[in-house]
Amino acid sequence: MRRRASRDAFDCALCRELLDWGVSLEHGADFDTGIHDYEYEHASDLYRVAAPVDAVYSILAGTVKIVKPGPAGEQRIVRVLKTGDVAEIESIFSDAFEHTAIAVGKVRACRIPIAWLRKFVAGSGRIQMRLLQKSLTDLREAETWLSQLTGGATPARTRMARLMLRLRVDAGDRIHRYSIDDMGDIMGITPETVSRIISEFCRQGIVARTGSSIAAERYFRGDIAALERIAQEV
Repeated sequence: MRRRASRDAFDCALCRELLDWGVSLEHGADFDTGIHDYEYEHASDLYRVAAPVDAVYSILAGTVKIVKPGPAGEQRIVRVLKTGDVAEIESIFSDAFEHTAIAVGKVRACRIPIAWLRKFVAGSGRIQMRLLQKSLTDLREAETWLSQLTGGATPARTRMARLMLRLRVDAGDRIHRYSIDDMGDIMGITPETVSRIISEFCRQGIVARTGSSIAAERYFRGDIAALERIAQEV
């Protein structure tokens, strides 16, 4: 983790929202106090499960996998965060993190201290309501993640297309390229099945591997229209 020398509050989706919701420089002169942008290398932790909650993280660039330990000690990816998403916003109401957040490739994030955030939440009913709404939105996203990507009778090929669309970078044709093991973990299928489906997509010209062998620089280039068609197959 490396702290950036300067930051711009308007790079951060959560900071912008807080300003919109009623935190102003007039009544919050220390808006930027303690809030810093950090850069994380591939596979480094933003935070770990069971650690005391000390901050929330707004993703400025890159992608983060959210991992939850299972009953037998296994690790399961339960969600992926991309630019504009906020990690652990629900932790404002908790004492300890419920997940581990791991950078996939290089990640830049705005770290907002929990004590600072709780101070402003305590003084504003409007902010409390908006944070509750945001927490409910995140819960629905997690439910959608589970229903569309894991298990059930939906073909693995369909779920792979849905996953690639969720890993899409902005509105272009680049797709964050997770490892075979990670993609299998997300969808609950074997790495061999993941590899077979990706190879099939490549042969059909639906996706192409791009970038170097370095995880931080790997992407897929995808035919988005084709992936959207496959994502509707049942």
